[in-house]
Amino acid sequence: MSILLDLLNLAVYTPFLNVDEEDIGRNMKYLKKHHWFRSYLEDEKYREIIIHHKEVRQCIGKFNRDQLHKSSYQKKCQRKLYKVLQKGC
Repeated sequence: MSILLDLLNLAVYTPFLNVDEEDIGRNMKYLKKHHWFRSYLEDEKYREIIIHHKEVRQCIGKFNRDQLHKSSYQKKCQRKLYKVLQKGC
């Protein structure tokens, strides 16, 4: 019985864990205000990856927009995005 409830909970909450284009767009709009992200967009190689690579876009969409204003969280996001961009190259 408990397994059935766990599966039901997973089915109910899974759609909320997925990143959609709205999340990605909102986070990108905020990130464009920062020099480190704009420098990625100015680099043609990274720009193409940011625009078209699914993993990179998912990474950007998963950033917590309530914490993006914090400098320490931005540094964490910058490191994470750099790693994902390197994989996408």
